[in-house]
Amino acid sequence: MDNPGSYEYRQVPQDVDAERAVLGAIFFDVKSDNAVVAASAIIEADDFYRQAHQTIFKAMQQLIDEQRPIDMLTLQDKLNSMQQLDNVGGMAYLAEISESSASSANLKHYANIVREKAILRRMIDTLTRSMSLAYDASEPSEEILDALNRNLDSLAENRGDEDFQKIKDVLQEFQSNLDSAVENDNDVVGLATGYPEFDKLTHGFREDQMVVLGARPAVGKTAFVLNIAKNVAKSEQVPVVVFSLEMGAVDLVTRLVAAEGAIDSNHLTTGQMTQEDWQSLTLAMQSLANMQIYMDDTPGIKINQISAKLRKLEKDIVSDMKPDQRINNPHPIGMVIIDYLGLIESNNKESRQQAVSEISRSIKKLAKELHTPILALAQLSRGVEQRTDKRPVLSDLRESGSIEQDADIVAFLYRDDYYRNDGDEDDSDPRDEEESVPIEIILEKNRAGARGTAKLMFNKPTFKFSPMAPLFRNDPNAGPNGTAGW
Repeated sequence: MDNPGSYEYRQVPQDVDAERAVLGAIFFDVKSDNAVVAASAIIEADDFYRQAHQTIFKAMQQLIDEQRPIDMLTLQDKLNSMQQLDNVGGMAYLAEISESSASSANLKHYANIVREKAILRRMIDTLTRSMSLAYDASEPSEEILDALNRNLDSLAENRGDEDFQKIKDVLQEFQSNLDSAVENDNDVVGLATGYPEFDKLTHGFREDQMVVLGARPAVGKTAFVLNIAKNVAKSEQVPVVVFSLEMGAVDLVTRLVAAEGAIDSNHLTTGQMTQEDWQSLTLAMQSLANMQIYMDDTPGIKINQISAKLRKLEKDIVSDMKPDQRINNPHPIGMVIIDYLGLIESNNKESRQQAVSEISRSIKKLAKELHTPILALAQLSRGVEQRTDKRPVLSDLRESGSIEQDADIVAFLYRDDYYRNDGDEDDSDPRDEEESVPIEIILEKNRAGARGTAKLMFNKPTFKFSPMAPLFRNDPNAGPNGTAGW
């Protein structure tokens, strides 16, 4: 058997000719400052494989910083001052580069080749170090995998693929979005949650958005996001992914079936089903089975594992598409739900607040990468219990860190009956006399619209959320906006 620790020597990825072409193109360009700036936007000195090329490129950058032209004499002077002229091959090698036939018109093409090879070399270095750690077995596999994923993510983030966009081009995209909005006959331009009053405030959840929903325990936040997941998967016909770090997949399905079929969840748990329940169950299961809802109930999952699973799922969904669908919809996941943010584990041992801040930033970056809204649940601190008005505010977010900065939307759930009963009820085992209760969705932050409050009804036995009934809106004790003053 071959020794697993021995490897056949292979030359690392490199293209010395492309490196020389970049440097030659800078010599060739009369306005070499423009050429250096163009090259520096794509590559840095460390991207060159040959040490001599790294040094020459650094010298060229320094000449531009000093507002000096780049020619044989100035470059010779700069390399002499750096005591590097002999190390790069002397004047003979500088002359060889300056006489290169490389055209400045092809500078970006050459620079992209240099960058690509550099990224491949860094990938090899990252993987080799991880393999060495794996062979040593001196660190837990989980930590090695986490470091590997973070390093690979860092490589992906620093590729520098995006050029500046001219405002003329961005205006065209803006005009296209505006035209689509004008043709739309309602205020919702993103994914509709199924609750018009809420959608009117948010205009629907849009790609790249990070949405945070906070509430005290047992108010109904899990039930609410499951209703949203069901509504989006059903009406928008897009894949919806639910990561549940607290509840198992069967418990989630129990709530979904109860809400979809308007069945008392106690009947589903105990098996004491009525004939009407059985009929509703059959229809609910058929309806849910046709929805693209994916669940993951891995306890203690880490954000890099969530990222990896979502990328794999996206790849699997795209591979099942027809060719034209892949072109039109390269990012098919419609929405992601994480229940809840505080249970995501982190390798940051310094403080939980820093760990949550890192997780929050990672969720926002993941939303942009997948071009999908990510809805993350959050627990609230006990401070809300000490106030007369117990409606949550941004400062009530537990270990908030950068959550309120990263999130595009921050909303809270509030139920007046929760505090009338001292918060001792469990929405997974409803025992309160009031089966259907009003509930407020309070938007404390909304980058794309106004702050405000939407009112819904929450049926606790079935975990079903519904728009507010007109009866409540006409209540003589109604509060602001004509809604029931609970």
